[in-house]
This record gives sequence, C-alpha cells and structure tokens, in this order.
Amino acid sequence: MSAEAFSESLQYESVKRRAVASRSFKVKINPSNGNSFTAGNTIDISLPGNLAGQYYVPDQMFLKFRVRNTNAIQLDRAGAASMIKRCQITSAGSTLYDLNNYNVLATALMDTDCTADWKASSGNVLMGTLGDQLQGEELAAGSTRTYCVPLMLSPMSMTTPTRMIPAFSLSSLNYRVTLAPDAEVGVSAGGTALVYDEVQMVCLMCELSPGAQAQIDQMTGGQYNILANSYINSQATLAAGVSSLTANLGVSVSSLERIIVVHRPSATANAAAAFSLGNRTTSDLTEFQFLINSENYPATAIKVDDKGAETYAELLIADHALTSFSKGNCLLNGFAAATASQAPALTAPLGTGALSGNAPAVVKNDCFRQLDGAGTTAGAVAENTAAVSSNVGTFLAACEFESGISNGKSSHIYSGISTISSVVQYKGTYGAGQAAANVDFFAQHTILISLNMRASGVYAVSV
Repeated sequence: MSAEAFSESLQYESVKRRAVASRSFKVKINPSNGNSFTAGNTIDISLPGNLAGQYYVPDQMFLKFRVRNTNAIQLDRAGAASMIKRCQITSAGSTLYDLNNYNVLATALMDTDCTADWKASSGNVLMGTLGDQLQGEELAAGSTRTYCVPLMLSPMSMTTPTRMIPAFSLSSLNYRVTLAPDAEVGVSAGGTALVYDEVQMVCLMCELSPGAQAQIDQMTGGQYNILANSYINSQATLAAGVSSLTANLGVSVSSLERIIVVHRPSATANAAAAFSLGNRTTSDLTEFQFLINSENYPATAIKVDDKGAETYAELLIADHALTSFSKGNCLLNGFAAATASQAPALTAPLGTGALSGNAPAVVKNDCFRQLDGAGTTAGAVAENTAAVSSNVGTFLAACEFESGISNGKSSHIYSGISTISSVVQYKGTYGAGQAAANVDFFAQHTILISLNMRASGVYAVSV
C-alpha cells in the first residue's frame, strides 16, 4: 500500500450525499399556565410527545417573550438571560435537568465565551447585551421590549456530539422557567415591576419520512441514547473577615468535568441599586482547591495573586482555551479611575489609552481582580468629559477535572472524575478584609439521556 495521499481538493470521488427524505418546519408553543407573568412566577411550556418521526432541533430553539416595565431599569450584562432564575426540564415525572441561579451562570459564561463584538451586535438585538460595557441595555419607564433567548445552558442544547431530540416519546418534555426577582435583573431606583407576556417557545422541527424513520429505529433497536453536558448549582456563604471557607458541594456524578466558582458580595446579591448578577469579586481569595474524598484537586492550591494570572490560566484550561489565541471575552471591560478631560493629539502613540479627538484618556479597568466592588456603576466614556470609573468586578475561578486523555476536545470519549458516593468539598483561603459574600459553585458534568421505545417509551437520565 502506498504511503502517499492526495489532497482533499483532488478527491473527486468524495462528494456530499443527499440526505434522507425529510422536512423542517417551525412551531410556536404557548405556556400551559397563563399568558402574563411577573417576578418569581414559573412559566410552564410542554413540548409535545407522540409525534411520529419528528425531532426537536435544540440549537435552533429559543424562548420568546415581551417585557413591560413601570420604571426605568438598566439590565445586567447578560441582558434578557438575567431574567431567568431557574430552569427545569421534566418528563413523565422524571427530572432531566434542574439549574438554580441560571442567570448567575449565564452572566459568567457570556463573559468568558462571548466577545464584545458579539454582545454589541447579535447579542444586543436578541437579548439586550451591550458590547464594551459591564451592563446591558436600559429599559425606559413604561417601555416594552421583545427578547429571544436561546436556552443555551440546558442539556438539550449541549449534546455531545450534536443530536436532535426525538419528539415521539410517549410523554412530553416539560420546561419550567422561573423568573428572577426584579432586583436581580438589573439596576433601578426600586419599585420596578416587570411584566412578561406573549411568551412562546419557538422550535424548529425535523420530520423524517416513514421509511427513513424505520431505518433509524432499526439501527438503534429503538434505544435512543444522548450524551449531554449539564450543570449543578451549590451555594455557600462566606462570612465577613474569615480566613477560610470549606463547603460541601453535594456533587455525585459519574463524570465531573469542571467546577466554576462565583463570589458575589452579599450586599449586592439582591440589591435593586446594584448589578446583582455580574458584580463578581475576589472576596480577597488568596488560594483555593477542591477535595474529593480528602484528595486534593489540583494537588497544589491555585494561587490568586496580583493580576490573577494563575487563576486566569486555570480558568482557560477549564474552558479548553489556554492556547486558543483568537478567543475573546468580556472579563476586562469597564474603565479606570476618572481622568480630567483633555484633547490628545490624533497622532498619540498606540497603547497610551488615548482616544482620538476631544475625549478623555481611558485605560481598561482591572475589574478581574476587584475586591468587594459596590456593583453600582458599570463605567462609561463620553466626548469631552471625564471617564466614569467602574466599580463592578468580573472575577471568576474554575478548576478542570477531565483527564488529559480527552482534554475535553475528543469527539468520542469523555473522561471526567467520578464522584459517585464521594464527598466533594471546596477549600478556599482568604485575606482578613473581605465583606460577606454569596459563593456559587457550578459543576459541569456529563449525563446520559435515554429513550427506549421498546420499553417505557419515556425519557430517563443517568448522571
């Protein structure tokens, strides 16, 4: 056999093949428990089952709703995703997914995975995110705004590899979306009452021909297994002035991939006058690690010092992006302390932070390492005025638990640590000057969603 090979551009026999007979169409599903909702209410939407040969296409599904408000409010920087407090998916009485503090995780991951350009363009149109700022758009008093929010953190949207979701189970897929308190959604003077109506789940459906579905059923033996990523939320309280925190996380899964740690000052965690979701600070954290049955992960604690380089490196490793030099994020937005108005020359050297024209000198705020920020001001720059300093922090910590054998990028294996029947703990060391904080832990893990059409015919989940 020759060791030589042809370039792909010369492989004329390799061409795309026509797909099996199918059709696609859109459906809009209304809530089953009303048509107008307020903070704390739960929106129930049932995706029908018993649809022969049909599949939901989860990466082309979104939740559409209109928001009306009585007083002005500046949204937190996840925009309309800030409005979702909790998301659950059930089927036939079985819970497939349940994530509390959905909006806290959405804000964190949109900071690490979205660029300022995306937030200023697509994200701004869909969800009211802004670009190079630590806040979302403003809703004027008495205004209305329609949003389209992909439920990107549900396992149905995070299948690995990408899978369509069968719609022919004998029971529906029930989505329960709990709305966040108004004070969490953004900054307002208080008294804001958000009303949500015209709620719909917009789904793309794919229907196979009877012959094509028969082939799928024969190949699978009626057993449809879907691997997906999912998240579990645990919480702890950090008292003011303590030097350490040990928290039991209660994570019992077969494949733990990473844990994300979010510190938010307790004073701003549910304050109408502050950015409750996005104001993440270090709480003077100096080092941290995790314990699984008293074994340290990593073996030596992760240091949180000066600029936070080691913490940030571990965050990128957990995101499988340490060597992805084109990956952008929104962790360092905001502006430094206000400076006097000035008119720098148009030929000002690159890297000085000077804007062209009659505008103040501006440098990026070091908000990744901010301690106990008030969270009230996202920062701003205007022509011929001094820069408004940001007091919103963006600190985020994470630890990777996948084995290097898959490195989180393999298309056919996963290799997270099993924590079944194990005690998983967080151990953090702190300086003495921090204020009280709410600490959220989000454990990402792999689950198996199964549908056996030769047996029960309903969805089941294995963690």
